[in-house]
Amino acid sequence: MTNKKSFFEKLTGSIKFNSEEEEFDTMDGEYLEAEEEEFEEEEDAYEEEIGELSVDMYRVNNAIIIKTMVAGIQKSEIDITLTRDQITIEGSRKNDPEGRIDEHYYEELFWGSFERTINLPEEIDIELAEAHESHGLLTLVLPLVDRDRQARLKIK
Repeated sequence: MTNKKSFFEKLTGSIKFNSEEEEFDTMDGEYLEAEEEEFEEEEDAYEEEIGELSVDMYRVNNAIIIKTMVAGIQKSEIDITLTRDQITIEGSRKNDPEGRIDEHYYEELFWGSFERTINLPEEIDIELAEAHESHGLLTLVLPLVDRDRQARLKIK
């Protein structure tokens, strides 16, 4: 049983993979889908996409420092969750909540929900962690766990 190529397949260089009308475009290396509903579902998912914050992370002395831009966001609208080895920063940046914009000429900034989870390279002391915001720059100071620290216990 041989698979004959249709005139369309010969013309475009596409190959049918199965009977569900999915095609593979050999020129672009992409799947082409015949059903428009699937395309619309993907388009809706793209609109609801959650942005990811860009961060700088480095170590100074005995602390991990994380910096990220959060301009245009109220401090109360930023949620920071810490564990000893992970941090999550979440929030939402709203564009024109009053609905005054008639037409966009450029829209290059990210608007909407954002989230960033970072696995930390070393354990931190969550009780001593601090967050500061100044002029749209969020700075997190995460002191490292002091493994050499000793304490004496008194018997009660």
